[in-house]
Amino acid sequence: MIRLSRRTLRALALLTLLVPTAAFLLTWVRPLVSVPSVMAVAAAFVLYIRADRRPVRALPDQAPSESFDCGEDAFSVSRLSLCAVIACALLWTFFSGIGGMFYQNEDHYGRNAIFHDLLNNAWPVYFDGTTCALTYYIAYWLVPALFGKAAAALLGADVLWGAANAALFAETVWFLVLIFLLLLSLVRAKSLPTVCLALLCFVMFSGMDGLMAAYQDDWNNQIEWWAGMYQFSSHTTCLFWVYNQSTPAWLATLLLLSKPSDIGSFALIGLAALPFSPMPFLGLFVYFVALALVMLIRLIRSHGVRGGMGRILRACLTGRNLLACLAIAPSFLLYFAANRASSDAPLRADVLVYSLADPKRFMRLVLFWLIEFGALSLVLGVRYRRDPLFLATQFALLISPVLQIGYKFDFSMRFSIPGLTVLSVYAIRFLLDAVTRRENRYAACVLSLLLLIGSITPLLEFERGAYKVMLAGTNFMYSDPYGTVMNPDADTFNFVCEDVTVSVFYRHLARKGPSQP
Repeated sequence: MIRLSRRTLRALALLTLLVPTAAFLLTWVRPLVSVPSVMAVAAAFVLYIRADRRPVRALPDQAPSESFDCGEDAFSVSRLSLCAVIACALLWTFFSGIGGMFYQNEDHYGRNAIFHDLLNNAWPVYFDGTTCALTYYIAYWLVPALFGKAAAALLGADVLWGAANAALFAETVWFLVLIFLLLLSLVRAKSLPTVCLALLCFVMFSGMDGLMAAYQDDWNNQIEWWAGMYQFSSHTTCLFWVYNQSTPAWLATLLLLSKPSDIGSFALIGLAALPFSPMPFLGLFVYFVALALVMLIRLIRSHGVRGGMGRILRACLTGRNLLACLAIAPSFLLYFAANRASSDAPLRADVLVYSLADPKRFMRLVLFWLIEFGALSLVLGVRYRRDPLFLATQFALLISPVLQIGYKFDFSMRFSIPGLTVLSVYAIRFLLDAVTRRENRYAACVLSLLLLIGSITPLLEFERGAYKVMLAGTNFMYSDPYGTVMNPDADTFNFVCEDVTVSVFYRHLARKGPSQP
């Protein structure tokens, strides 16, 4: 058996999220701001490690009833189990197409274009002859792009694209290994059979889209679109289509679950995930608020309103939280606001109004809730119905499809990532406890059936890739027709700041390009 430390896993997870943040600040933001910001991020990380060495004492007995907090730091897995974790991470990454060694779906068009622009231009990326600059969720590509640029400087420009994609593949495997190890620590899987079951359930976790695809007799493309404007994405769909947003969101969510009573690190964890995408960050924010409210209510009961408020404020206003707010939030919020698609698209609830206006549309929404997570939650509620984390998950997933940013429906698909991650952890833990402790066996059988039906969705993702590879006669299949986000056929509007001369970020915070005054 190999003994692992939960504290070490948490530290590695947080560091993995913070390194791209530091890379962005040092290369995109002026030194007068970036150097102090990176120093503050480093200090917050050190404070997190120090705080994680001791139990949370400021708020005794405040953890949720079914908390994933564990008093023991060490947990053990067999060598074969560790090999299974690494193999699963390698295979899942391979079949996703990340790195270009297998079929890449259409969403890779834009992601490869972003990667090209990062590799072929100085940072920040200003586009010559225009007032445009690359402005998107680029954090996931920064470290691989730096590796590719370094390899090209040493070995020649011919290795730039290949080296950078190899680094992107390796980065994804690293993210997934940490995700899987945190998952195993949360669900307490130790033996090889339970480890394999936990990994399989996570990879194949999905709502029961297959039921509606069978009912509508529509198996074309992605069956997750059966409800029209509403969609939740399976874990495999997320990795295959939006890996740059999903893997950091999974890691941050499991990091939160690993110690949900550590309210003094909530802002740090959330803001470490923000650079990769603001929509999963908002999904995480639901948990921060929910857990803080639960802690506040319990403190008010034991210490009164004044005492409870004082204690919760002292617990929240830690050095690591405050440093993260000062060092990360301003630069990234202004950077994302510079994107035209984001700045013109405030958060709206008109989808809810649209749904409530017509009984048929509302019934479709209720059916969507039931198919995508409601049936699973009803079974899991046998055990977790009083758990505040579980209840917060229901709230997050209920509101997710009725909120919208812009004219597409990406918000529902990405805001829901943390909630679906938490739901999958509950499902896996429920199953493993049924196997190892003989608990709730009948409910576990029903849960297994629901998960099997849900697995149809990720299986179709795998099948599509295998079919495309078979047709092409090769597994090396880059979806790379653009070469730059400025290509006339690319969705340029979604990836750039259209006028850097009027952007607060580019006028006052960003480094200047060679042609910038």
